[in-house]
Amino acid sequence: GLRSGMVLKFLEEVEKEQIELHSLMIVRNGKCYVSGWWAPYGPEDLHPLCSFSKSLTSIAVGFAEQEGLLTLDEKIADIFPEYLPEHPGQNLRNATLHHFLTMSCGHDTDPEAMGEDWIKEFLFHPFLHEPGTFYRYNTSGTNMLAAVIKRKTGQNVTEYLRPRLLDPLGIREIYCECLPGTDPVEIGGGGMKLRTEDMAKFSWFLLKKGKWEGKQLLRESWFARACSKQIETEGGADGFMKEWGCGYGYQIW
Repeated sequence: GLRSGMVLKFLEEVEKEQIELHSLMIVRNGKCYVSGWWAPYGPEDLHPLCSFSKSLTSIAVGFAEQEGLLTLDEKIADIFPEYLPEHPGQNLRNATLHHFLTMSCGHDTDPEAMGEDWIKEFLFHPFLHEPGTFYRYNTSGTNMLAAVIKRKTGQNVTEYLRPRLLDPLGIREIYCECLPGTDPVEIGGGGMKLRTEDMAKFSWFLLKKGKWEGKQLLRESWFARACSKQIETEGGADGFMKEWGCGYGYQIW
């Protein structure tokens, strides 16, 4: 049911628009119909995922909730009390993990916290808006979710996902850069690398709402929230992501 002529037409349009593809994989009904790589890239290359990493971090939070290690109404101020300002404002004190998943923690701008004391830097960045009322694309906020996973489980995101997601899906290798610090946390907002086939496996896992080879790895109710609109994004901060009027769910790309 997949017309090869349409695939060829797509590739011709890509070439016409001078879009540089590194790889292409089309999966339908659980089967790979088309795959290809453009030199110098190949099937075994680990490819930088950029913000696709956020979806893996989000799924890690889902597994942690499923196992009772955290709840989405937990406040970030209660998880990292030692990094708070001396007199934290009400908006900061009210920011929950749900708000971080929906990028509505209250920041007007992304703190871009990347230094040695990045968690403190993040929490000292002004929370100008009431959490849940203002959308702002916030990569550092997703890094905070990775820090939550590290604090709750003692493992970084990719370590935590290994027996729960990566091994069941047959994902042999994943890499993630870490933020600086004495107890390094992975850059859950954009530091991961995967092979193209493994990105396709993970995408199929999402489309099947947490089921893989007949086994429900992550409960379906998580996807009802993660893949549905949670907050208005159209015309958000400075019009950023204006085309995403459908919302952003729980950071599922």
